[in-house]
Amino acid sequence: MSGETQPGLSLVIPLYRDEDALEQIFARCEPVIEAIEGGGELVLVDDGGADRTTPRALELARTMRHPTTVVRLARNFGQHAAVFAGLAHARGAAVATLDSDLQYPPEELPAMLRALSPEWPVVSGYREQRRDPLLRRVVTRLLTRWLNRQTGVRLRDFGSMFRVYDRRTVDLMLTFTERHRYVPAVVAWLGVPIKEVPIDHQARSERGSHYRIGALVEMTLDLVTGYSVFPLRVLTTVGLLASLLGFAGTASFAVYRVLVGGGGAGTVSAFALIFALLTVQLMIVALIGEYVGRVYSEAKGRPYYVVAAASRVQDGEVSAQAAR
Repeated sequence: MSGETQPGLSLVIPLYRDEDALEQIFARCEPVIEAIEGGGELVLVDDGGADRTTPRALELARTMRHPTTVVRLARNFGQHAAVFAGLAHARGAAVATLDSDLQYPPEELPAMLRALSPEWPVVSGYREQRRDPLLRRVVTRLLTRWLNRQTGVRLRDFGSMFRVYDRRTVDLMLTFTERHRYVPAVVAWLGVPIKEVPIDHQARSERGSHYRIGALVEMTLDLVTGYSVFPLRVLTTVGLLASLLGFAGTASFAVYRVLVGGGGAGTVSAFALIFALLTVQLMIVALIGEYVGRVYSEAKGRPYYVVAAASRVQDGEVSAQAAR
């Protein structure tokens, strides 16, 4: 910690084109941070948005009483990369993560910190009544069931990013080197106990979500292929069944041809069966390609994110920080 007093809490918030939301973020987080025993700090990570998020964050940070670290990534690397960049710059004995839209109320943090203990090194906010669109709720529920089954961790709200971690858990998370990381699944893989506490989930602001459909699809594929080979086993079984069906169909057509003779209807059915088998084969090849693509991405060994600049603001003074 470079000889500085370790704050009691670091609040990490990833940002993306959030210039207009910063005033509300500071206004609601400042009283919470100041009430933390041992003091607190704010860690903001600008995920390469093409606006004035970073300059505006530095301007507002100069007016705050608590220290603030502002990290700007070289480009848009994604929410989870931004979270890991924030964790790397967080100095607190405990570290909390929060979305910039404040659907998770920062006012819930004191209760979550009280639940943090050696027995429960991770506390996760459980959204009892979600204020998201129906489609998003359905997808999240399906992914929660999938991840619960694959990781062996039983959570009611696996996708919640409103969490508090102790220092040891954060340090363990930072040892991960893979490029495809989903924060809740990383924590589940570590096997640390996670306690869920109910929180109020507020409706999203008029700015809406910055998650594009393509990004959500990409994240879903990462989750499905990144933490299990189960999809390969499923398609292997489907491929075997399709092969047996094809063999049975071919034998049936051969017997029909010998006993009854040729016919147009049989030819159409044969083509239909062939196309069905080709569809299954293409699905298998596509999924194998997804896994091979992940291997290729990992083999290149590129960094998970690149920090363009990092600054720490304390008592109105701005100092450059080393990138982590």
